[in-house]
Formats: sequence, structure tokens, C-alpha cells
Amino acid sequence: MTKWLLFTNLGGERRFASIVAKRLESLGALTQGDRRAGPSLSAYNYDSAYGKKALTVMYRGIMEQDTLPVVPPGCSSEKPETVQDFIMKAKAALVSVGIVRDSVLGNGKDYGKLSGRIIDSDMHDVGRFLNRILGLPPDIQNRLFDLFVSILDLLVQNARIEGNLDSGIVDMKANIIELQGTPKTVHIDQMSGASTVLFTFTLDRGITWESASTMLEEKQKDGLSSLNDGFYESKREWLGRRHFILAFESSASGMFKIVRPAVGESVREMPLAELKNKYRKLLSLEKARSGWEDEYEVSSKQCMHGPNCKLGNFCTVGRRQQEVNVLGGLILPVWGTIEKALSKQARQSQKRLRVVRLETTTDNKRIVGLLVPNAAVESVLQDLAWVQDIDD
Repeated sequence: MTKWLLFTNLGGERRFASIVAKRLESLGALTQGDRRAGPSLSAYNYDSAYGKKALTVMYRGIMEQDTLPVVPPGCSSEKPETVQDFIMKAKAALVSVGIVRDSVLGNGKDYGKLSGRIIDSDMHDVGRFLNRILGLPPDIQNRLFDLFVSILDLLVQNARIEGNLDSGIVDMKANIIELQGTPKTVHIDQMSGASTVLFTFTLDRGITWESASTMLEEKQKDGLSSLNDGFYESKREWLGRRHFILAFESSASGMFKIVRPAVGESVREMPLAELKNKYRKLLSLEKARSGWEDEYEVSSKQCMHGPNCKLGNFCTVGRRQQEVNVLGGLILPVWGTIEKALSKQARQSQKRLRVVRLETTTDNKRIVGLLVPNAAVESVLQDLAWVQDIDD
């Protein structure tokens, strides 16, 4: 039986979704790792270890104990006064709901500057934060919540890059997933006769210009588009290149789905303020097409760090086409061997064991197994062959 949880776009109301998500996630396989399960609820579980850390980072930034790691919504990095204005309003808002205590107005050079303290137990209490901001006007309430989520997204992304993010069974998504050749048997268990098999897949995550244009046209045809829907170009160059995206408003007011030429639709939606701060809307479809097709082509064999990336072909960040190696079949008896082989890798992100699930787009063949980083394939296969020799 399907149940629905409805809430408005007020930031504080996300606490209801957070409570439900946290309870359901405690059921484990019912929400993840089971083929009957729906999408992961982690996107709504703000009261996680990363959520607590994000709240602490945000509070320290607002109290001017540290620099905020992201530009607050509605502010511009090119106009520091907008950030300072937000901090003043945010601090006053937190005073009004009792999160900032013992507040005083400064004198002398700090005249009119609000100061106070947040007690230690509140610094990481996400539930209290979401509950208290419900009493704030919608504008500052949503700006505080958007800032919290932006910091949370940054922390999670950094953890993912560093290989420290534990996300259970991960569904690897792409527009095209194809199995390369015949799976290779790399180990046979002498007791059961069961085999461990190496599958090699080719993934293409990109979105062609034609597909992106069709997505926008269908949105406009259905009368669901907003004035801010369309193609955008980054205001700043990154590693010598400007980047192009398609943005269209999602069901959550003020939030935009982002589609990129190289990696398709982003999991994270972007607030309108952030979109306008980082990108400019393109009125010329020809310029949008040229930039989109160029980025689509370049990303087929090259990561977003450019041709001089230190990791070379092993880096897949922002690369459209990837080769993915997965060990399937009998895994538990050789788990320790695989873990030991991965521990020899230089990069932290390549040392962790990850369980992934893929489904080929041509024949819908589904494989669940251990992801083996490309740089570690040779080491893993050598260790498995050594174990096989001992068993024989």
C-alpha cells in the first residue's frame, strides 16, 4: 500500500519529512538494497551525521566564528556586503526564535552589531533548528534552510570524493549501460564450485543537444515552464572553460533541476538565487547549442580537470563515458582478499568497498556486485589468482 507525505516549500516543514525518513531508514533493507524498495530516503534525512556537521558549520559562519563555505542564497560573492547583510538578518532571526542566546548590541566600532552565543547542545540539533525556524517569516526561513542544505550537499560531495561516504547499495545510472564482451571468471571456490566473475561495463551519462532541447520543448508545450527555464552559461571559467547547463523549475517552488551535457540530470536541485549567482541565461540558442555540443564531445574521453589531470584516464569526474568493473557471483569467501587489494591503492576514494547495482539498457540484465576502481583491477585480479593457486 502506497503512502504519501505532503509538505509545503517552507524550509521548517522539512522536519516532518526528516523525521519520517529517519524512521524509515532505520528499517534498512525496506528502503535500500531490496529490489522492491523505492528511491533512497537519505535526501530527506537531514538529521544525519552530515546534517549535524552542516548545522554546526552554518551556525559558526553566521556567528562569524568561521567563514561560510558557500555563498548564502540571495547573495553574491562579488558583493561581500550582501553576505554581511544576510549574516545580520540570519543572526537576528536566530535570536528571535531563541537559538542565539544572551544577545547584545555592540558599541564603539561594533556599534549596532548583534552578538550572542549558541549553546553546545543546539549546535548540532537539527530537529530543534527545523522546528524553531517554522516561527520565522517565509523569506528568511527558506534562506536559512537553503543555506543549511547547500552546506550539507557540499559536505556529502566532499565525503564522496574522498571515498568516505557510506551509502549502502548504490544504483549506477546512465543513459546507456552496455556489457563489454563475455564476463570473465576470476576465481572458483573449491568447496562449492561457485565462481567469482568480473563484469566490465561501458557507461554513457551524457545528454545530447537534441535530447536537452526536447526536454525543454516538452516542458513549454505542457505549459509547465517558468520564465527562468532555459539554457545557461557559467559566469566564470573553470580550468579554462565555461560550462553549460539546462535548468528548469521543479515541483518545489524556487528550486531548479539541472541537466549537464556530460553527466545528465543532477541529483541535487539548485535554488534560483544560486543559479543566477553562478550562471547567466542564454538568449541565443545557437550559442547554447555550440557550447553544449562542444562540452558533450570533449567530455567523452576527458574528465572535467582537463588533459593535464594527474590521474589521467583513471579520473572519471565529469567524464561522459566510463568503463566500470564489477565483481559479481560468489563474493563473501574472497571479500577479505579484495579488501586487502584495495587497501594498497594510493587514493582514499579507491580503498573502500562499494556495493553497486547496474542494469543494462539493451537487455535489462541486472548485476549486483563490488565496484572495482579501474586503477585497482590489476591488483585485485593478481591477489585473487594468488588465492586460487593456494586453493588448488
